[in-house]
Amino acid sequence: MMSEIPFLNIADNNCWIVYLMPFETADRTNYDLVSKFQQKCVDDKIFGMGWGIPCFEYGTKMTEENVSVYIKKYNAQGWSVSDAAVNDYKKIRKGDYIITRLKNSHYYVGRVSSEGAMYTYKENDQVYGYFSWGCKVEEWVDYANEGLIPSEIAGRFSQRIHPTIQRIDSYRQRLLVIAMFENRVNEKKYIVPKLRIGGNNFISSLTYSQLEDLVALYIADKHAADGYKILPSSCKISQQKYEFRFVANNRAPITCQVKNKEPIKIVNYVKEKSYEHIYIFSGKWSEEEVAKERAMYKDYPHIYIIAPSELYETLMRNNIFENDFYDFCNEPVSARELPLDGYKNVDNPNGEKECSINDGFACFIKKDGFYYSAEFGALILSWHILEDRILEKKYIDQVKKDINS
Repeated sequence: MMSEIPFLNIADNNCWIVYLMPFETADRTNYDLVSKFQQKCVDDKIFGMGWGIPCFEYGTKMTEENVSVYIKKYNAQGWSVSDAAVNDYKKIRKGDYIITRLKNSHYYVGRVSSEGAMYTYKENDQVYGYFSWGCKVEEWVDYANEGLIPSEIAGRFSQRIHPTIQRIDSYRQRLLVIAMFENRVNEKKYIVPKLRIGGNNFISSLTYSQLEDLVALYIADKHAADGYKILPSSCKISQQKYEFRFVANNRAPITCQVKNKEPIKIVNYVKEKSYEHIYIFSGKWSEEEVAKERAMYKDYPHIYIIAPSELYETLMRNNIFENDFYDFCNEPVSARELPLDGYKNVDNPNGEKECSINDGFACFIKKDGFYYSAEFGALILSWHILEDRILEKKYIDQVKKDINS
């Protein structure tokens, strides 16, 4: 029997990645300058964007009219403000969640306490002189390294190019950022269940580097007894076709290629006979697709294509990625197990007693607006499905009652 399924209403709370780096390119490598500025932001419970000029008094609300005045005055200086950054700061609301990474590699999560953005510039101030628009937070929650935070959130910060501010769209990542804040504060607005990890979703819960590490563990498990040892930095730069090498005395090396979101052209490896084995893993391939690829390249014994199930078994034996946000002990509970016997299964549910069901989700009105997530084992209102909030609540309460009957 399933335990009572919780309901999470995150329809009114956006999550944002912000970067506290309002410096010229040459100054961004000045650790002391940047670190001092960022620590002041933490101490003052504030964040903001750059392009600061004398324009309004500190605390002036970010209205359409004020933004228009600001842009005209800023552009009159011969500069060009980021319209994308300004527009996103206009969308921030009280109760939104903010995550940032500082120069010292700590991650901070906050919940917005101000009524939207305000003008935070202070002339001749060593910190606020860099700002234009910004917001206050209730507090900043500190995570000292990326091993303490959800892998997929750390992965967002691994991108090379970072906009000043970026909205987090994925419901999984929104809930994980919310959990990062709520798990560490006394007055909780949400209790977010841990994200359950199983054979069908473990790949999307790892960063690309963690996936490479997992493949390395898989190879080590198979070949450590043969004397093979890993050389992780051996070909990162000079050999782009491979991730790393395992070597052993008097034996040909072992290598691999790993892609988490792309297929791999195996034909590029069939003539590479200088390796004892070349292991291939693509996160895009299902068990069935791996079987087809294996059949196609069965005449090349030096190539081995790893199936997702094999890698998942390695993860279960060597779980070095576990943290406070993932549950590796309990797999997701399929949406097909929900007591929805009276519901009609349709592609696009748009009325009472209608839903769209697969293993991962049971979707109700507006499909990706209100749904059951097998990964979190929870009902989620991601965005408002009805303009009439009273009617919306009545509908949601009925679904909650039905699935917990």
